Amino acid sequence: MAAPTPGKKFFGPKPSSVTSFAFFAVISVLLMVVDHQMRMMEPVRSGLSVVSNAAYNTLNAPVRLAEGAADRLRSKSSMIKENERLQEELARNKVLISRLTTLDEENRILKQMLVQKKTLPVRSEMFSVRRVLSDGFTQRFQIDGGSNDGLEVGMPVVSDQGLAGQLMHVAPRASQIQLIQDKNQEVPVLFVDSGVRGIVHGTGDDTRLQTRDLPYTDKIKVGEKVVTSGLDGIYPKGIPVGTVISAVPGETGAYVEVTVEAPKSIGKQDAVLVLMVDPNVKPLPSMEAEEESADGQTRRRAPRE
Repeated sequence: MAAPTPGKKFFGPKPSSVTSFAFFAVISVLLMVVDHQMRMMEPVRSGLSVVSNAAYNTLNAPVRLAEGAADRLRSKSSMIKENERLQEELARNKVLISRLTTLDEENRILKQMLVQKKTLPVRSEMFSVRRVLSDGFTQRFQIDGGSNDGLEVGMPVVSDQGLAGQLMHVAPRASQIQLIQDKNQEVPVLFVDSGVRGIVHGTGDDTRLQTRDLPYTDKIKVGEKVVTSGLDGIYPKGIPVGTVISAVPGETGAYVEVTVEAPKSIGKQDAVLVLMVDPNVKPLPSMEAEEESADGQTRRRAPRE
């Protein structure tokens, strides 16, 4: 085989760029037409699509993980803020409910006090309870009324539940209440159902009163209501005192020991009624002479029956 002649090109003249472009364009169009008609490239496209999708998913996985983590962080932060907001709202609602409950109770008590004020046989004035005073043995309550308001030592004090006590110290602008549960307090009472009269005294217990030297009778029953008898001239007749919770014979059988439950109502409310009676009034003829209690204050006792 003869070698090419030096200086002579192996191939013919190189086609121009325009010719090459036109050639490949025609080929591309022909391939597109053939593919469209015969779907020859479908497997290739499918394979490339699978490969490209897999590659995209693989390369995009870290991005998706990062975005998911960011979304979760944003969601957690949002949940924390929402939880804090709800907790604050719940706390505000609890305070509001507590205030509304307190106001509702105060309104109920004031309405009851106004009703009681109208039914009392003597003039009364309403005062606010300001402070609780305690010496470790007894509790006394201070109200915002004093001698400037016409108050005097010994005047009875009534709550929404009934008899509460007496004024024991009176200053120009404030007074102290001694509760009927105090050991130094005595109240002439009437047992409503049986008609028995007697005297109850404080025991130092917040809710208990006890009869003193009440002659034996089997008429007094558990559950019987107890009210003031009015025999001492200080406590008007008919003010609720409490309810009998026990009535048992004494050790000798000559007396009956009656225990009366008298709920301590002051301290749970903001107002009391002071009965504007003369605390120095003389007892009814049927009353015994005055006697002095342990604290030096004068008490009047009802006759023994």
